[in-house]
Amino acid sequence: MAARIVSLLAAIVFAGLGWALLAPGGMAGVEPPSIPLGMFEGHRSFIGWGAAALGIVALLSSVMPRGGGGGGGKRRAAPAVDFDAEPAPSAAEGEPVSGGSTALAEPVPPPTVSPPPRMEAVADESFADVRERLRTLVQTEQWPTAAALARRLPTFASNDEERLLAAQDLGDFARSQGAGDEAAEAYEMALASARGLAAKTPDDPVRLAMLAGVLTGVGDAAQDEGRLDAAVVAYEEALEIRRQLTRADQTPEARRALSLALERLGDAREDRGHRVRAYDLYRESFEIAGQLASADPQKYGEDLQVTRRRLGELEARLAAV
Repeated sequence: MAARIVSLLAAIVFAGLGWALLAPGGMAGVEPPSIPLGMFEGHRSFIGWGAAALGIVALLSSVMPRGGGGGGGKRRAAPAVDFDAEPAPSAAEGEPVSGGSTALAEPVPPPTVSPPPRMEAVADESFADVRERLRTLVQTEQWPTAAALARRLPTFASNDEERLLAAQDLGDFARSQGAGDEAAEAYEMALASARGLAAKTPDDPVRLAMLAGVLTGVGDAAQDEGRLDAAVVAYEEALEIRRQLTRADQTPEARRALSLALERLGDAREDRGHRVRAYDLYRESFEIAGQLASADPQKYGEDLQVTRRRLGELEARLAAV
Protein backbone atom coordinates (compact mmCIF):
# COMPACT_ATOMS: atom_id res chain seq x y z
CA MET A 1 0.00 0.00 0.00
CA ALA A 2 2.80 2.44 0.86
CA ALA A 3 4.46 1.73 -2.50
CA ARG A 4 1.21 2.54 -4.32
CA ILE A 5 0.86 5.84 -2.45
CA VAL A 6 4.45 6.80 -3.31
CA SER A 7 3.83 5.90 -6.97
CA LEU A 8 0.65 8.02 -7.03
CA LEU A 9 2.45 11.01 -5.51
CA ALA A 10 5.28 10.63 -8.03
CA ALA A 11 2.71 10.52 -10.84
CA ILE A 12 1.18 13.80 -9.66
CA VAL A 13 4.59 15.48 -9.36
CA PHE A 14 5.88 14.39 -12.77
CA ALA A 15 2.59 15.08 -14.55
CA GLY A 16 2.41 18.54 -12.98
CA LEU A 17 6.00 19.26 -13.96
CA GLY A 18 5.38 18.14 -17.53
CA TRP A 19 2.27 20.34 -17.73
CA ALA A 20 4.13 23.33 -16.36
CA LEU A 21 6.94 22.88 -18.88
CA LEU A 22 4.68 22.36 -21.88
CA ALA A 23 2.10 24.98 -20.71
CA PRO A 24 -0.89 23.60 -22.59
CA GLY A 25 -3.72 26.06 -23.11
CA GLY A 26 -7.41 25.71 -22.42
CA MET A 27 -7.06 23.32 -19.45
CA ALA A 28 -9.73 24.55 -17.03
CA GLY A 29 -8.50 28.11 -17.59
CA VAL A 30 -5.47 27.53 -15.35
CA GLU A 31 -2.13 28.89 -16.46
CA PRO A 32 0.79 26.92 -15.02
CA PRO A 33 3.77 28.83 -13.59
CA SER A 34 6.68 29.39 -15.92
CA ILE A 35 9.73 27.29 -15.08
CA PRO A 36 13.02 28.67 -16.47
CA LEU A 37 15.40 25.98 -17.74
CA GLY A 38 18.45 28.14 -18.34
CA MET A 39 20.92 26.47 -20.66
CA PHE A 40 18.40 23.67 -21.29
CA GLU A 41 15.69 26.05 -22.57
CA GLY A 42 16.08 24.69 -26.10
CA HIS A 43 15.08 21.24 -24.84
CA ARG A 44 11.92 22.37 -23.00
CA SER A 45 9.58 20.29 -25.14
CA PHE A 46 11.68 17.15 -24.79
CA ILE A 47 12.01 17.55 -21.02
CA GLY A 48 8.32 18.33 -20.62
CA TRP A 49 7.14 15.29 -22.53
CA GLY A 50 9.67 13.13 -20.65
CA ALA A 51 8.32 14.31 -17.29
CA ALA A 52 4.75 13.70 -18.47
CA ALA A 53 5.70 10.17 -19.60
CA LEU A 54 7.24 9.43 -16.19
CA GLY A 55 4.04 10.65 -14.57
CA ILE A 56 1.99 8.25 -16.70
CA VAL A 57 4.30 5.33 -15.83
CA ALA A 58 4.09 6.14 -12.11
CA LEU A 59 0.30 6.41 -12.34
CA LEU A 60 0.04 3.01 -14.02
CA SER A 61 2.37 1.53 -11.40
CA SER A 62 0.10 2.82 -8.62
CA VAL A 63 -3.12 1.39 -10.04
CA MET A 64 -2.05 -1.80 -11.78
CA PRO A 65 -2.19 -5.03 -9.69
CA ARG A 66 1.18 -6.20 -8.43
CA GLY A 67 2.42 -9.75 -8.74
CA GLY A 68 4.33 -11.68 -6.10
CA GLY A 69 8.02 -10.98 -5.66
CA GLY A 70 10.92 -13.36 -5.68
CA GLY A 71 11.31 -13.53 -1.92
CA GLY A 72 13.70 -10.62 -1.44
CA GLY A 73 16.65 -12.96 -1.17
CA LYS A 74 15.19 -14.81 1.80
CA ARG A 75 15.72 -18.51 2.05
CA ARG A 76 12.47 -20.40 1.92
CA ALA A 77 12.12 -23.67 3.79
CA ALA A 78 9.46 -24.87 1.34
CA PRO A 79 7.32 -23.63 -1.54
CA ALA A 80 4.96 -20.80 -0.62
CA VAL A 81 1.48 -22.02 0.23
CA ASP A 82 -1.90 -20.34 -0.10
CA PHE A 83 -3.43 -20.82 3.34
CA ASP A 84 -6.95 -20.36 2.01
CA ALA A 85 -6.63 -23.16 -0.54
CA GLU A 86 -8.21 -26.52 0.13
CA PRO A 87 -5.92 -29.54 -0.27
CA ALA A 88 -5.80 -30.60 -3.91
CA PRO A 89 -7.55 -33.94 -4.52
CA SER A 90 -5.35 -36.79 -5.70
CA ALA A 91 -6.16 -39.80 -7.84
CA ALA A 92 -7.63 -42.77 -6.05
CA GLU A 93 -5.12 -45.31 -4.83
CA GLY A 94 -4.14 -47.74 -7.57
CA GLU A 95 -5.25 -45.50 -10.45
CA PRO A 96 -2.52 -44.90 -13.03
CA VAL A 97 -1.55 -41.32 -13.83
CA SER A 98 -1.56 -40.67 -17.57
CA GLY A 99 1.44 -38.81 -18.98
CA GLY A 100 -0.24 -37.93 -22.29
CA SER A 101 -2.42 -39.30 -25.10
CA THR A 102 -2.17 -40.21 -28.78
CA ALA A 103 -4.48 -39.40 -31.65
CA LEU A 104 -5.65 -43.05 -31.84
CA ALA A 105 -6.33 -43.46 -28.15
CA GLU A 106 -9.90 -44.12 -27.10
CA PRO A 107 -11.41 -41.55 -24.72
CA VAL A 108 -10.88 -42.66 -21.16
CA PRO A 109 -13.40 -41.65 -18.50
CA PRO A 110 -11.90 -39.65 -15.65
CA PRO A 111 -10.80 -41.74 -12.68
CA THR A 112 -12.85 -41.76 -9.54
CA VAL A 113 -11.45 -39.12 -7.22
CA SER A 114 -11.66 -39.49 -3.48
CA PRO A 115 -12.52 -36.23 -1.73
CA PRO A 116 -9.75 -34.79 0.40
CA PRO A 117 -10.02 -35.46 4.10
CA ARG A 118 -11.87 -32.72 5.94
CA MET A 119 -9.90 -30.65 8.41
CA GLU A 120 -12.53 -30.71 11.14
CA ALA A 121 -11.55 -32.68 14.20
CA VAL A 122 -13.36 -35.95 14.79
CA ALA A 123 -15.36 -36.41 17.94
CA ASP A 124 -12.56 -37.98 19.97
CA GLU A 125 -9.70 -35.85 18.58
CA SER A 126 -8.24 -33.36 21.04
CA PHE A 127 -6.41 -30.13 20.30
CA ALA A 128 -3.15 -31.95 21.04
CA ASP A 129 -4.10 -34.62 18.49
CA VAL A 130 -4.72 -31.98 15.83
CA ARG A 131 -1.35 -30.33 16.57
CA GLU A 132 0.35 -33.72 16.26
CA ARG A 133 -1.41 -34.28 12.93
CA LEU A 134 -0.13 -30.90 11.73
CA ARG A 135 3.40 -31.82 12.83
CA THR A 136 3.19 -35.07 10.87
CA LEU A 137 1.99 -33.25 7.75
CA VAL A 138 4.91 -30.85 7.99
CA GLN A 139 7.44 -33.61 8.55
CA THR A 140 6.15 -35.45 5.47
CA GLU A 141 6.13 -32.18 3.47
CA GLN A 142 2.42 -32.29 2.64
CA TRP A 143 2.41 -28.52 2.37
CA PRO A 144 -1.07 -27.70 0.99
CA THR A 145 -2.82 -29.96 3.50
CA ALA A 146 -0.61 -28.70 6.32
CA ALA A 147 -1.35 -25.09 5.34
CA ALA A 148 -5.10 -25.69 5.46
CA LEU A 149 -4.85 -27.38 8.85
CA ALA A 150 -2.52 -24.69 10.26
CA ARG A 151 -4.99 -22.00 9.24
CA ARG A 152 -7.86 -23.86 10.92
CA LEU A 153 -5.93 -24.89 14.02
CA PRO A 154 -7.16 -21.91 16.13
CA THR A 155 -10.76 -23.10 15.64
CA PHE A 156 -9.92 -26.30 17.52
CA ALA A 157 -8.64 -24.45 20.60
CA SER A 158 -10.90 -24.48 23.64
CA ASN A 159 -8.99 -22.26 26.10
CA ASP A 160 -6.51 -19.37 26.20
CA GLU A 161 -3.43 -21.59 26.32
CA GLU A 162 -4.54 -23.57 23.28
CA ARG A 163 -5.42 -20.39 21.38
CA LEU A 164 -1.92 -19.08 22.10
CA LEU A 165 -0.28 -22.29 20.88
CA ALA A 166 -2.47 -22.38 17.77
CA ALA A 167 -1.54 -18.83 16.79
CA GLN A 168 2.13 -19.49 17.50
CA ASP A 169 2.08 -22.69 15.40
CA LEU A 170 0.43 -20.78 12.56
CA GLY A 171 3.13 -18.10 12.81
CA ASP A 172 5.91 -20.69 12.78
CA PHE A 173 4.40 -22.45 9.77
CA ALA A 174 3.79 -19.23 7.83
CA ARG A 175 7.35 -18.06 8.52
CA SER A 176 8.75 -21.40 7.32
CA GLN A 177 6.86 -20.85 4.06
CA GLY A 178 8.21 -17.32 3.63
CA ALA A 179 4.76 -15.79 4.22
CA GLY A 180 5.98 -12.86 6.30
CA ASP A 181 2.70 -10.96 6.58
CA GLU A 182 0.76 -14.02 7.76
CA ALA A 183 3.53 -14.91 10.22
CA ALA A 184 3.64 -11.42 11.72
CA GLU A 185 -0.16 -11.31 12.09
CA ALA A 186 -0.26 -14.74 13.74
CA TYR A 187 2.56 -13.88 16.15
CA GLU A 188 0.77 -10.66 17.16
CA MET A 189 -2.35 -12.70 17.96
CA ALA A 190 -0.24 -15.12 19.99
CA LEU A 191 1.43 -12.20 21.78
CA ALA A 192 -1.92 -10.74 22.84
CA SER A 193 -2.92 -14.11 24.31
CA ALA A 194 0.47 -14.58 26.00
CA ARG A 195 0.35 -11.15 27.65
CA GLY A 196 -3.17 -11.81 28.90
CA LEU A 197 -2.15 -15.13 30.44
CA ALA A 198 1.02 -13.70 32.01
CA ALA A 199 -0.95 -10.80 33.50
CA LYS A 200 -3.29 -13.24 35.27
CA THR A 201 -0.39 -15.14 36.89
CA PRO A 202 2.73 -12.91 36.79
CA ASP A 203 4.87 -15.42 38.71
CA ASP A 204 3.97 -18.51 36.66
CA PRO A 205 7.26 -19.61 35.01
CA VAL A 206 5.44 -21.69 32.38
CA ARG A 207 3.39 -18.75 31.15
CA LEU A 208 6.39 -16.41 31.31
CA ALA A 209 8.35 -18.88 29.18
CA MET A 210 5.48 -18.96 26.70
CA LEU A 211 5.51 -15.16 26.54
CA ALA A 212 9.26 -15.15 25.92
CA GLY A 213 8.84 -17.71 23.15
CA VAL A 214 6.14 -15.66 21.42
CA LEU A 215 8.24 -12.49 21.71
CA THR A 216 11.07 -14.36 20.01
CA GLY A 217 8.73 -15.23 17.16
CA VAL A 218 7.64 -11.59 16.88
CA GLY A 219 11.29 -10.55 16.72
CA ASP A 220 12.12 -13.21 14.12
CA ALA A 221 9.27 -12.08 11.86
CA ALA A 222 10.28 -8.43 12.24
CA GLN A 223 13.92 -9.20 11.42
CA ASP A 224 12.88 -11.21 8.35
CA GLU A 225 11.05 -8.12 7.08
CA GLY A 226 13.91 -5.73 7.88
CA ARG A 227 12.07 -4.03 10.78
CA LEU A 228 15.19 -4.07 12.91
CA ASP A 229 14.02 -1.65 15.60
CA ALA A 230 10.91 -3.76 16.22
CA ALA A 231 13.06 -6.91 16.32
CA VAL A 232 15.39 -5.38 18.91
CA VAL A 233 12.46 -4.33 21.11
CA ALA A 234 10.93 -7.82 21.02
CA TYR A 235 14.26 -9.56 21.64
CA GLU A 236 15.10 -7.22 24.53
CA GLU A 237 11.84 -8.06 26.31
CA ALA A 238 12.30 -11.77 25.66
CA LEU A 239 15.83 -11.59 27.08
CA GLU A 240 14.65 -9.87 30.25
CA ILE A 241 12.08 -12.63 30.81
CA ARG A 242 14.74 -15.31 30.23
CA ARG A 243 17.01 -13.62 32.79
CA GLN A 244 14.14 -13.55 35.29
CA LEU A 245 13.39 -17.22 34.71
CA THR A 246 17.03 -18.26 34.99
CA ARG A 247 17.41 -16.53 38.35
CA ALA A 248 14.82 -18.95 39.72
CA ASP A 249 15.64 -21.94 37.51
CA GLN A 250 19.26 -22.96 36.88
CA THR A 251 18.45 -26.06 34.84
CA PRO A 252 20.45 -26.55 31.62
CA GLU A 253 17.30 -26.01 29.54
CA ALA A 254 16.61 -22.62 31.13
CA ARG A 255 20.25 -21.53 30.77
CA ARG A 256 20.38 -22.63 27.13
CA ALA A 257 17.21 -20.62 26.45
CA LEU A 258 18.96 -17.60 27.99
CA SER A 259 22.04 -18.21 25.83
CA LEU A 260 19.94 -18.33 22.67
CA ALA A 261 18.06 -15.17 23.66
CA LEU A 262 21.38 -13.37 24.10
CA GLU A 263 22.54 -14.43 20.64
CA ARG A 264 19.28 -13.44 18.93
CA LEU A 265 19.53 -9.97 20.40
CA GLY A 266 23.22 -9.90 19.51
CA ASP A 267 22.44 -10.64 15.87
CA ALA A 268 19.79 -7.92 15.77
CA ARG A 269 22.14 -5.43 17.42
CA GLU A 270 24.84 -6.20 14.89
CA ASP A 271 22.38 -5.67 12.05
CA ARG A 272 21.59 -2.27 13.57
CA GLY A 273 25.31 -1.47 13.57
CA HIS A 274 25.75 -1.89 17.34
CA ARG A 275 28.74 -4.23 17.13
CA VAL A 276 30.18 -3.53 20.56
CA ARG A 277 26.84 -4.28 22.20
CA ALA A 278 26.49 -7.38 20.03
CA TYR A 279 29.97 -8.53 21.08
CA ASP A 280 29.10 -8.14 24.78
CA LEU A 281 25.92 -10.19 24.32
CA TYR A 282 27.83 -12.95 22.54
CA ARG A 283 30.53 -12.96 25.21
CA GLU A 284 27.86 -13.58 27.86
CA SER A 285 26.28 -16.30 25.74
CA PHE A 286 29.70 -17.90 25.16
CA GLU A 287 30.27 -18.20 28.91
CA ILE A 288 26.93 -19.95 29.39
CA ALA A 289 27.48 -22.24 26.39
CA GLY A 290 30.93 -23.13 27.69
CA GLN A 291 29.55 -24.13 31.09
CA LEU A 292 26.83 -26.24 29.50
CA ALA A 293 29.28 -27.94 27.11
CA SER A 294 31.66 -28.74 29.97
CA ALA A 295 28.87 -30.49 31.85
CA ASP A 296 27.46 -32.31 28.79
CA PRO A 297 29.73 -32.12 25.71
CA GLN A 298 27.57 -34.42 23.62
CA LYS A 299 24.41 -32.40 24.10
CA TYR A 300 25.78 -28.85 24.13
CA GLY A 301 29.11 -29.09 22.33
CA GLU A 302 27.68 -28.02 18.99
CA ASP A 303 26.07 -24.96 20.59
CA LEU A 304 29.46 -23.93 21.92
CA GLN A 305 31.10 -24.31 18.49
CA VAL A 306 28.48 -22.12 16.83
CA THR A 307 28.75 -19.44 19.50
CA ARG A 308 32.56 -19.49 19.37
CA ARG A 309 32.50 -19.05 15.58
CA ARG A 310 30.07 -16.11 15.74
CA LEU A 311 32.10 -14.51 18.53
CA GLY A 312 35.25 -14.81 16.43
CA GLU A 313 33.50 -13.13 13.50
CA LEU A 314 32.47 -10.22 15.69
CA GLU A 315 35.98 -9.86 17.08
CA ALA A 316 37.39 -9.76 13.54
CA ARG A 317 34.90 -7.06 12.48
CA LEU A 318 35.65 -4.94 15.54
CA ALA A 319 39.40 -5.29 14.97
CA ALA A 320 38.99 -4.13 11.37
CA VAL A 321 37.33 -0.87 12.39
